Amino acid sequence: MNWLHFCLWVCGIYMLYYLAIIFMDLARARAPAGTPENELSFSPEVLKAAEPVSRAKPQPSMIASGGRSLKETFGLARQDMLVYTRAVSF
Repeated sequence: MNWLHFCLWVCGIYMLYYLAIIFMDLARARAPAGTPENELSFSPEVLKAAEPVSRAKPQPSMIASGGRSLKETFGLARQDMLVYTRAVSF
């Protein structure tokens, strides 16, 4: 058995597997009308109680550097004028 035959066998087995799954799903979809289906439903009271509560997140004191150029940013870093609040990942 060479690589071509091996790959053809593997592709054939996968194709049969996926076709079997598709046919099982189609057979399950054609169930008789009297068969109860598993459906998840919520009453309106539960939906009203489950509404998310908005919580205000504390905003940082400074959000951006104010639109500085790269040269100005390096100049401020040399003068220790920048405050590093977290590590920089590359």
